[in-house]
Amino acid sequence: MSELIKSLEWRYATKEFDTSKMISNEDLDEIIEAFRLTSSSFGLEPWKLVIVENKEKREELLSASWNQKQIIEASHLLVFTRVLDNEKQINSFLDNNSKITWASREDLKWYEDMMKWFFSRLDENAQKLWAHEQVFIALWNVMTVLADKKIDSCAIWGFDPVKYDEILWLKEKWLASVVVLPIGYRSEDDKYSSKPKVRFDREEILEIIK
Repeated sequence: MSELIKSLEWRYATKEFDTSKMISNEDLDEIIEAFRLTSSSFGLEPWKLVIVENKEKREELLSASWNQKQIIEASHLLVFTRVLDNEKQINSFLDNNSKITWASREDLKWYEDMMKWFFSRLDENAQKLWAHEQVFIALWNVMTVLADKKIDSCAIWGFDPVKYDEILWLKEKWLASVVVLPIGYRSEDDKYSSKPKVRFDREEILEIIK
């Protein structure tokens, strides 16, 4: 069994964090880099990672998180957000692509037209769903790296995104919260850390078509 598979077996949705243990700056930089290197549809990266270090802000977010104490007990609180303006994101992406690859915007016009055609076929709800799906890819990529580094996490969908957006001033930044991820190190008192991992057997989740 590979070390990565062992790490995925080790991880669980941490309910209690050790408040005395903090993630190092070096590890945090690697986590951010894992987020940055995540693949996305068209390569658009329609997201931004918001790291909430401010304790007062995290206290404010607690009630908007159904009072799940991981919000304030974890070493760091990561908020995965989606961008609200796809056209602006496309232009930013193309400008960055041009800068890195030396291709002119004219050379990239075909790609611009393709992306805009794709989004023109989606209504507002479909565009929102598309963005959420991209953010979930980034979430799992980060969670896998965390597990590999033996850093605990707990993905939280049980929160009020409207309140989060208000407290963190996300709408003014053309962002919207999607999922919350407290990260840190499990407490020895967390009873869930010793529970067996519940997963279906391979036969239940796998079908091979030959």
